[in-house]
Amino acid sequence: MQVAQAAAKPSIRRMEAHDRRKHRRVHWEVRVRGLTGDGEEFTCTTVDVCAGGLRINLARPLSQGENLVLYIDDIGRVEGVVVRVLNDIGYAIAFAVPPRKRDKIADQLTWLINKDRLGLRDEREAERRLGGGQVIATFGKGQSIACAVADVSIFGVALKTAGPRPMIGDRVQVSERVGTCVRYIEGGFAVDFRTLHGNDIG
Repeated sequence: MQVAQAAAKPSIRRMEAHDRRKHRRVHWEVRVRGLTGDGEEFTCTTVDVCAGGLRINLARPLSQGENLVLYIDDIGRVEGVVVRVLNDIGYAIAFAVPPRKRDKIADQLTWLINKDRLGLRDEREAERRLGGGQVIATFGKGQSIACAVADVSIFGVALKTAGPRPMIGDRVQVSERVGTCVRYIEGGFAVDFRTLHGNDIG
């Protein structure tokens, strides 16, 4: 048993390190149903999420290294492992999934987190499409322009417009989110939401 536990610890550390390096956490509350390693059912709510995992509050003990099966609303079934015990009720869970599944989860999270805040419509056929939808961008001295969403991520959005574009470095409000114009694209510009304090990212 001690040998097995010793072998498991580096794996957990690697998963957590990968999570910190590659993924930024976003505050997002959603219901989760799960099964512990002993097959006991539980229900909880996420504190924050990223493509690599999530944090939950749960009024029952979990152990570091414990394997879980999670059923996340709007995401589906995901296997995970407890990588950190944060406090009496707080746990950090890393998704134990292959890279392709992780990318799909990232796409789903991107859509779910941004679709309401940016006023995007759901244009799914077989897969989710992250573009589509019209938004109003405001910059400068209250100048507002209509834009089409070219693509969107958790961190920002690329917008197409026939109107004037903000200057690089300008503060831009897109629906309920605020960021900075960081570059121009053909027929539009890109806004990064991580560049200003007071946003709900991170």
